[in-house]
Amino acid sequence: MKNSNPRKKKLIVTAIVLTLVILPIIILLASNKKKINESSKPVDRTNVPVAVSVVTASLLPLKVKEQYPASIEPSDQVMVYAQTSGMIVMLDLDLGKQISKGQIIGRLDTRILELNLKNAQIDRNSAAINKTKKYDDYKRAKDLYENNAGLEVNMLTAKNDYDNAVNKFENTSLQIQLIQQQIRNSNIISPLSGTISAHMIKQGEFVNPGIPIATVSNTATVKATVFVDQQMSYKLKTGESAIISSPLFGEQTFNGKINFISTVSDASHNYQVDLLITGKKDFKLKGGTDVQVNFNTISKKEALQIPKSSLINDSKEPYVFIVNNGKAKTKIIKTGTIQNDLVEVLSGLDQGESVITSGQINLREGSTINIIK
Repeated sequence: MKNSNPRKKKLIVTAIVLTLVILPIIILLASNKKKINESSKPVDRTNVPVAVSVVTASLLPLKVKEQYPASIEPSDQVMVYAQTSGMIVMLDLDLGKQISKGQIIGRLDTRILELNLKNAQIDRNSAAINKTKKYDDYKRAKDLYENNAGLEVNMLTAKNDYDNAVNKFENTSLQIQLIQQQIRNSNIISPLSGTISAHMIKQGEFVNPGIPIATVSNTATVKATVFVDQQMSYKLKTGESAIISSPLFGEQTFNGKINFISTVSDASHNYQVDLLITGKKDFKLKGGTDVQVNFNTISKKEALQIPKSSLINDSKEPYVFIVNNGKAKTKIIKTGTIQNDLVEVLSGLDQGESVITSGQINLREGSTINIIK
């Protein structure tokens, strides 16, 4: 019993010491937790003014332009071909030379054709003389037969000889026409008025039909050729206008009018669109020049618009903050076309309302605001 008392006293002392050490720690932790909980409580900033910028929702003209790369091409460009085979004995095709539609710019060797023509003319003259003689023979045999002074067989033979003479005369006449046409086909004729932009064959070379000799380009009028995607191809209409520009021309622009929209896409599902360029005839555009075509796909005389910076999209539906009696008020809106830094408002907002464009990160419904001028 004597040994148990000291041990018991030791345990009591230890418990007291531990209590004195741990209790202040527990009190300190509880105090810190209280402070943490108090600091994590949301501060009511409803009455603290938030600095914001505002604009007035206004009706403004709406024009949406979509830009595509394009290239300038001659409005007309054709290849020049020979109509028949032969050696070129004359060719007047200097690069850059202006020529007219129907102008003879070259000629093939026609010496053999001209010789054939002379022989055919001689044959036709002989056939004409023979035809006249056979006609006289037939007329005489017919008169004798009708007056019972000649045989029918003689008349029929004379008639057959005359018909053969007529056929021969007509065949030689047709042969002459064919040779004359071949001689005319030996002329190389420009099918278009314009400038010689390429020259592939030289004088003295032999050519066949289908081999290109030169290229004639009409750059008096030019077009812009552009390839657009499927969606754009359905927005455009023949006769609509577009603006054509290029850094090469600085601020100078050209008007283009759509005169062709392809009804079939290429392998990349793009559609060719040609625009005839009009105006500024004193400025000569060159084929192959890279340009930009600006299509005005949407045009409204008036549309309610607000800056893009005022739009908030962190919820299912876009919304904006407006000024309502010195406080912020949310309004869910339906948007339309976005152009540059402006957004079209289709519904949810009225003209003349003050829309907040900056400071929204510190706003909530009912926040007091301070408008910065």
